Amino acid sequence: MANDYPQELKQPCVLLTGASGQIGVFAIPRLVAAGFRVLAVSRKGRPSNYPLLAEVDWLFPEEAERDCGKCQYLLSAGPVELAENFLKIGHQFLTAVVFSSSSVISKRKSPNPTERVQINNLLDLETRLELIAAERNLKMVIFRPTLIYGCGLDLNITRLAKWADRFGFIPVNRRANGLRQPVHADDLASVALAAMTSEEPLPGKMNLAGGSTLSYLNMIEGVFAALNKPPRTLRIPQSLLSLLVAVLNATGLATGINREMVARQAVDLVFDDQQARQLLEYKPRPFAPSIADLSLPEPVLLKALATSDQTCN
Repeated sequence: MANDYPQELKQPCVLLTGASGQIGVFAIPRLVAAGFRVLAVSRKGRPSNYPLLAEVDWLFPEEAERDCGKCQYLLSAGPVELAENFLKIGHQFLTAVVFSSSSVISKRKSPNPTERVQINNLLDLETRLELIAAERNLKMVIFRPTLIYGCGLDLNITRLAKWADRFGFIPVNRRANGLRQPVHADDLASVALAAMTSEEPLPGKMNLAGGSTLSYLNMIEGVFAALNKPPRTLRIPQSLLSLLVAVLNATGLATGINREMVARQAVDLVFDDQQARQLLEYKPRPFAPSIADLSLPEPVLLKALATSDQTCN
């Protein structure tokens, strides 16, 4: 671990954005176990059931702007815009690990104009971060994870689970055989720590996939298994399911879903993460979710992680 931090600090300090998000909640105890002090930045503040840890200070973004000068490390597990903001004002950072998304690849040519704008904005942010890193000789890695699950805060696996729990079945595109690589948020937290503490040169960008490559239908079966329910899907022609999605959105029964999402159920979204596996010993778990992966982890588990000596996979 690097030791070039202010002498008045007894331990190295990391600024963690997105601290109450799905990667952040797992990153905090791993950082504490590795010997870091954590400035946990969240617009929502500390989750009500999240354990109080002496090494963690919870801050709102405006408070963190004042205190970020204490930190030598930036771990961005929240909006990438925040990473840019803090790097602009925090010239003391030595290392930055930033989570982007594999969507910058899979949605780059989306027929949906809103999605294209979002992806182009994210790509522009990545480019600006790379320029900052190059100008300052800042060690930075941008991670592009695939579909994330693990603590009930995602809009993919958890959304499917809530629908299945409510209705007992999940409607899918009849051609829903596109491959997926769902990745657990704790595995992402672990590899982020490995990147932060690595003394070896790392690529500027790396993909991060899960430990299983399976069809969209098989992924749904895993969701039912987590709920201890028999898998029941209603396979619908793509055009009809797109119409159903539009109706559900209009009635408020299912928001945030569009026809492009329906079409992508038939498309392989598979990414090569061999760089992370070779350089950072990244070993993501297979996709076998349990009911515990559909809600925030229990405080006792987080405390156990924070007191363990496990710093990477």
